[in-house]
Amino acid sequence: MVLIPFDPADVRFEIEDRWKWWDSMRGWLAERGYTLYDYLPEGDGYRTYAHWKPSRPCPGPVDFPYPYMGSDDDPTGYGNDYGEGRVVFAQDNEGRHLGVKLLKGGSEEVKILKFLKDEPCLRDLESFPYVLPVLDLLPCEDHFFAIMPRWGDINFTPWFPTLYHAALHMRCLLKALTFLHRCRIFHRDVAHRNILVNRLTGFRDLDSTYLMQFELEEEGKLKYVLFDFDRAIMLDEETYGQSPMLPIHVVDRGFYAPPYERLLGYPDFDPFKYDVACLGIYFDETFGDYIPDAPLFAPLIDGMVTADIEKRFSAAQALAFMDSILGNILQTIPSFKQSPIWLGNYYDRDRWKDLPEDFVSMWASYRDNSFSGMIKFQMWFLHRGRMLAWYALYGCRSAYRAVSGIFKSIFRFIFSMFII
Repeated sequence: MVLIPFDPADVRFEIEDRWKWWDSMRGWLAERGYTLYDYLPEGDGYRTYAHWKPSRPCPGPVDFPYPYMGSDDDPTGYGNDYGEGRVVFAQDNEGRHLGVKLLKGGSEEVKILKFLKDEPCLRDLESFPYVLPVLDLLPCEDHFFAIMPRWGDINFTPWFPTLYHAALHMRCLLKALTFLHRCRIFHRDVAHRNILVNRLTGFRDLDSTYLMQFELEEEGKLKYVLFDFDRAIMLDEETYGQSPMLPIHVVDRGFYAPPYERLLGYPDFDPFKYDVACLGIYFDETFGDYIPDAPLFAPLIDGMVTADIEKRFSAAQALAFMDSILGNILQTIPSFKQSPIWLGNYYDRDRWKDLPEDFVSMWASYRDNSFSGMIKFQMWFLHRGRMLAWYALYGCRSAYRAVSGIFKSIFRFIFSMFII
């Protein structure tokens, strides 16, 4: 009997068929200590479509890395929680909530998760590097089931009690990225959809969820992690060299404004600096409106997103900068005191506007001046020509690199002749 009759990476499928397949795996997983949520194909009055619901009562307080529970209601899973049919939720023998993800054997994601599973710091609360822990990897035919604690998503809203707590959130993610890059893992998809927090709620209204969020945040109990390595690459030094560069087509344009190197058609890019820029874009989108109350966010974000790649922070540099300014972020200003007002892209925002002149002078070396001159013209050109303009920029850069490479080779040859 073929247990897994499909490619888990294939997005062309009927979701109901995939749910039924997961339901058929209930016994196989139960034998290994994991009980899937109950599959409810018709809904149950609260949901009007197929979804999953815990099979047993939710447990009381649990220890890290399992999530804080919000209420006595069941944390039903539905919608985007399920990663296009590759992820379902389950409980272990103690009733603790888990995520179960199906992975294709031999994939880069399996390689990365095996590495992370063996990292002792992912189980040690004191040295926790803010990457979602891997509790188990179950082999099945030529596939694997990755077992991870089920954490909740972060609604794309700045709901932190104060800007200081927002800065702590940012620091968590910088620690995560620093850890991944130290392990030479290029995440490749750093965005709000791939950030989790260690709390679940059974509340059906956002106000109760936010209240719980505030209370846990104020008590210092919440942790934020990067997860989802289905697009990640482990850039081992033997294969990729000490300072890897990848062709720009390794990353797509995405549904938001990507970093400058993808936006402006660079032929290749530094993958680790690219991750940093993606995280900086998330910071700008989420907290950019609050820079007047937390001016030090301006040099941090500018240093992460600048088009000057040489000047751009590494993850470790951005983390060190955050550590140096954290004590200066006021703990009294709420991050939810106003609604977001900026609807543009990160490259259009002047993060230094209306900041005190003495502050701007003091931190001038961190200010991003790359969005001027030729880059400004290229952005104008892109907005006029869209994809044709992008391919024109990509072609020009590639041609320039090829021609300059030929001239450099000729110069080196002539120089070596004279040396001889």
